[in-house]
Amino acid sequence: MSRFLFYSPLVTNEVILLSPEESHHLLVERIKPGSSVFLSDGKGNLFRGIYEGEKRGRAQIRVEEKVGEEKRSFDLVVWQAVLKSPSRMDWVVEKLTEIGVSQIGFFSSHRSLKSTIPPEKMERWEKIVLSACKQSGRTIFPDLIFLEQWEDFIFSLSNSPGTVILADPEGNEALWSFLQERKERSFQIVIGPEGDLTREEREEILKKAQGKRIRLSKKILRSETASLFSASVVTSFLEDT
Repeated sequence: MSRFLFYSPLVTNEVILLSPEESHHLLVERIKPGSSVFLSDGKGNLFRGIYEGEKRGRAQIRVEEKVGEEKRSFDLVVWQAVLKSPSRMDWVVEKLTEIGVSQIGFFSSHRSLKSTIPPEKMERWEKIVLSACKQSGRTIFPDLIFLEQWEDFIFSLSNSPGTVILADPEGNEALWSFLQERKERSFQIVIGPEGDLTREEREEILKKAQGKRIRLSKKILRSETASLFSASVVTSFLEDT
C-alpha cells in the first residue's frame, strides 16, 4: 500500500489536487490515469482515490471512499537534546517516525552546541516525517516541536501527560523492568546531548517533572542511539500489552 500512498492535508472534496511535491512523486512512480491510489491526511484517515491525470501541473485525484482510520493506542513523546551533527538529528526524526512515536521534541541544554533551529531546518524535518510515514505506511504523523529555552522545555515536560523517563546511565532500574510495573499508556522520554545533561539539569527534571531515572543499557550509547533504543523498547511493550 505504501508504494501508492500520498499525502493531502484536507481530503474533504470529491476531487482534490495534490501538492507540487506529491504530484512529482506520483509521476516518479509512473502511475497512469485510472489507477487507484491511497491518500492520508496525516491524522489517521486513509482514503482510496483514482488518479485522473494532471491539471495545471498537479495530480488530480477523485476521492472514492474512506477505507481506514488509524487510532493511537498509546502516546509516546521523545525529547531529544540538540545534537552537534545535523545529519544525526535528521536520522533521529526519520527513525522515531518509523517507530511510531506521537511527538518528537528537540530542546537546548547546557551542553548543546546549537541553541536555535532555523525555520528551513524544521521544514526539512517535516519532509523527512512525510517520507518516513509513507515508507512505513503510517497515517498518523508525529508532531514536531523545538523549545529553545530550557525553562520552556521544563514547563512543557511538567505539564504534558505521561510518565517522564529520564535516560540515565546511573539509573538504578532498567527500562524493561520499569515498564513491567506500569499500567499507564502515556510516556515521555528525555535523552540528553553528547556528554549528557548536567547534574543540575537532571535534578530539575526529577524534581519539577517527577522524572524517573531509568537505565537504558549497561553499555554506553550515543545520544541518537539512546533515542531509538528507548523508543523501540517502549513502543514494543505498549503494542504487546
